[in-house]
Amino acid sequence: MRIGSSPFASTREVVLELAGLAVDGGMDTLWLGDGYLANPDFAGWAGGMETMTELAWLGGTFPTARIGITAAVLPMRDVPWTAKQANTLHRVAGGGFVLGVAPGFWARDLEARGVSFSDRGAVFDECLDELLAVLGDPAYNPGPPAEGPPPVWLAGAAATMRKAAARGLPFQSSRALPDDLAPLACEYADRGGPMLAHRVRGEVGDHDVAGEVVDWQAVSGPVAQVVDVLGRYRELGVADLSLVPGQAAATSRRTVEALVAAVVPQLG
Repeated sequence: MRIGSSPFASTREVVLELAGLAVDGGMDTLWLGDGYLANPDFAGWAGGMETMTELAWLGGTFPTARIGITAAVLPMRDVPWTAKQANTLHRVAGGGFVLGVAPGFWARDLEARGVSFSDRGAVFDECLDELLAVLGDPAYNPGPPAEGPPPVWLAGAAATMRKAAARGLPFQSSRALPDDLAPLACEYADRGGPMLAHRVRGEVGDHDVAGEVVDWQAVSGPVAQVVDVLGRYRELGVADLSLVPGQAAATSRRTVEALVAAVVPQLG
C-alpha cells in the first residue's frame, strides 16, 4: 500500500517543512485537494491555494515525489485546459502526476461556476468523456507521445465508484473508516474495479488540540492504533492511501513525524 500525505499547514514555511519530512521519510506522494471559493475549513496554506499551481511548486521543490490532485472538480473546470495542465505536470514532476477527478462536493463552488449541484453527476459524465479524449490528443500534450498522459482516477461516493468500475478506472474513496468503507470496497472489487485508493484525515497522538479539529471521520490515536487501522485499509484492498495529517502546524508536524518514524516502517 502506497502512503502519501497532504502538507496542509498555516504558513508557506511549514508546508515546505511538512512536505520535506514526508518525502524524506518514505511517503512517496504529495496530495492536494481542489477548491474554488475561500472556505473556512481549508484556509490559506491549509488547502485554500489554487491546486495545480501549488502542485507545480511542490513538484519542482521535491522532484522525487509523485504529486496528485484529489480531486479536480471537472464540472467547474475548462476541460481541455485541465488536460493541458495535467499533461504538463506529468512531464515536469519527476515522480509523475495523478489526476484525480470528481463531480464536486461543495455546492457553493459549483453554483458560483453556474453548475447546479443536483446536475453535477450528469455534467461530470460529459466532462469525463471529453477529458479522456483530450488527454491523449497531441495538441494538448507537450511531451513525447510515448510517455502518455497521466493516470486518471475517479473520486467520490458510491455513484462515482460505479462509474469508475464500469470504465475500468482507479477509484479513490474518502473519509470513511475501515468498517464504513468495507461495503463499498467489496462492491468495487465485485464490479471488477482495477485499483482502490482512499483519502482520510489522520492524527497521531493521545489528544486533540483545541481549534485544530476538523469535522471529518479521522484515523486518530497512538501509533499502535493508527498502524492497526491503516493495516485494516490494506486488508480491504486499498492500494494507495492519502492522509491529511491535521491542518495546523502543531498537529500536522507531530503526525507526520510519527508517521515516518513509526507508522510507515511498521506497515512495511
